[in-house]
Amino acid sequence: MLLNLTACGKSDGKDRVLKYDISDNPATLDPQQANEPNSDIIIENVYMGLMAINADGSVKAAAATDFVVSDDGLKYEFKLRNDIYWVNSEGFQRQCTAKDFVYGFKRLFLPETSAPRACEYYCIKNSEKFHNGEITSPDLLGVKAKGDFELEITLEYANPRLPEMLAEPPAMPCNEEFFLQSQGKYGLSAECTPSNGSFYVKSWTYDPHAATDTNNLILKRNEKNAESVEICPSGLNFFIEDEEDFIDDFLNGDINCVAVGISDKSRVKGKNKCEEFCNITCGLVFNTDFKLFQNADFRRALSRLVDRETVMKAIPDYEAAGGIVPKQVSLLEQSYRVEVGDCELLEYSLEKARTLFQSAKSSLDMELFTGAVIIVPNTVAETAVSYIMQEWQREFGFYCVVQVLGEREYRTRLRDGDFDIALLEISGDYNSPAAYLEQFTTGSSDNYSNVLDNAFDAKFVSANSAAELSEGAGIFLQAEQILIDNAEFVPLYYKNEYFFTGADISDLLYNPFTKTVNFTSAKRF
Repeated sequence: MLLNLTACGKSDGKDRVLKYDISDNPATLDPQQANEPNSDIIIENVYMGLMAINADGSVKAAAATDFVVSDDGLKYEFKLRNDIYWVNSEGFQRQCTAKDFVYGFKRLFLPETSAPRACEYYCIKNSEKFHNGEITSPDLLGVKAKGDFELEITLEYANPRLPEMLAEPPAMPCNEEFFLQSQGKYGLSAECTPSNGSFYVKSWTYDPHAATDTNNLILKRNEKNAESVEICPSGLNFFIEDEEDFIDDFLNGDINCVAVGISDKSRVKGKNKCEEFCNITCGLVFNTDFKLFQNADFRRALSRLVDRETVMKAIPDYEAAGGIVPKQVSLLEQSYRVEVGDCELLEYSLEKARTLFQSAKSSLDMELFTGAVIIVPNTVAETAVSYIMQEWQREFGFYCVVQVLGEREYRTRLRDGDFDIALLEISGDYNSPAAYLEQFTTGSSDNYSNVLDNAFDAKFVSANSAAELSEGAGIFLQAEQILIDNAEFVPLYYKNEYFFTGADISDLLYNPFTKTVNFTSAKRF
């Protein structure tokens, strides 16, 4: 009987150590200061926010048990769990309360924290003024503890995305006692990183001069929280490896899951489980520092000569884009693209292209019609643009040169504006149309076209501050359409990402926007 019970216990897939590769040493495990994937994936498994994200992108309660929202959308009242605890590798243990969330937001907006994502939470009452030093009392922030397990958040303006934002690193709690005891080393070592989530950091080893297999973070189950929350793995090992080694490590069984692009899909497939995410849109962006592209009608003429049907035949593993925001983005618990439909003006039209070209022709410098440089990041992009270039050359006598660049040079050229046209791959770091469209706003460092479009900026702000998600969806579509109408971005095709897990692994939760993996419910059989 004892032998049989032991066997049954093993078959549930729990109490295993799971393994994953990350590409660099996390810069910090301080949620208020973190701003890169290698930090965020550890934070995802170490901290628990008020809310969390389900596999389908919907929001669920985490440290909060439930919440109510006022009719005007400006006040959120949360009830908190009373069975969540802070622990660390050296025996620290305290109950996680509403005060910890208040202190976390105070740190987020304190100027001396230099929190890189603080501005994303300016919807919280007085947060921008506090962050900018216009007011100095944190008591004026719209985040209040109404008791040990009741929290109130008051907003400057309604933001229906707030519940999702409360699952992200900047909104994580911070225990003031632990923070002060860390004496400036908070989140920089195992002993100075607390956990109110599923796992705590047992050890953190990194030496840039050592062999890569000695650099890792070892996480252990937060046994105190496991008394009330199901945490399946007994621990996690994160290995700091060169990204080029990830697939080999997965195929060798050294790690349990890996995210890859379409070019590596066939290499990994086999008997492994695969999730597919349509989360990248590829398209053309024109640099308006190049004089020809300052003429909007010329840009429009070129965009109407894009024959997506022909391009897709040349790259059959890809799907023609129906807009700037890809299919993976959800809104109102379904795909945004399903909710609002595809954008207009994406069909090939020789007649309209010719009309637009004639409108622009008198003000164009025809001497610039030879040698415009298109930079692309891979051979698939080269194939796609080669068909488009032929049409431009045949119809308008506009000749281009394609340069296929390595990732580092490509990004440098984009950043420096050293291109005339670029095949741009855009992705979002959170699940919202805003994450994709904000890259085209005035002042964005990712606005590589340098177009200043006041109409688009106004629509973007309006959509982002809409009181209802359904209202915001329609305005986001209008903002997309403005960019396409003015050929500020010409969507071509969607690019998928693939997340593979071993055949013996279940219930891993991969977020294709943040690139994080939540291991709390993961099992290995």
